[in-house]
Amino acid sequence: MNGKLLRVAFAIMLSFGGAWIITGSSQQVATAQEGMTGQDGVLVGYGGQIFGLVNVESNGHTTKISAATDLIPKSNMVFEAWLTDGNYAASGYPMSLGQFIRDGTLSYNENLVNAFTFTDITVTMEPRDDKDPKPAWSNAVGAYLLAPPFGQ
Repeated sequence: MNGKLLRVAFAIMLSFGGAWIITGSSQQVATAQEGMTGQDGVLVGYGGQIFGLVNVESNGHTTKISAATDLIPKSNMVFEAWLTDGNYAASGYPMSLGQFIRDGTLSYNENLVNAFTFTDITVTMEPRDDKDPKPAWSNAVGAYLLAPPFGQ
């Protein structure tokens, strides 16, 4: 776990601090990222077990999410991440961010209509090559509550 988490922590450090060091100006960083705000957190599973780490950057439209875990899914299963609206008030459905790849990482980078309607990132364990597009909520293994400006 330490190796992958160290890589994610290093990537987070570079994304927040590296650009400032290279340019020497926080104003240039803010302009280059066009209003992007970021947050880092822990994906927490049942009983408070740490599933992994997550980094989220968004300006409400461009949304970048990186996550990492050292846990391995059961045989013939994969971990899949979802942007969810906690009470289905705005988005009306969970949106798949894709599956974690073999090294335990997930990368998502898309342009959304309004990313700030989502409230959580949830990770489920799904059958490999699953034909059901919905999340298997009974197999939820980790979650992260998004901080404002998410949840609008």
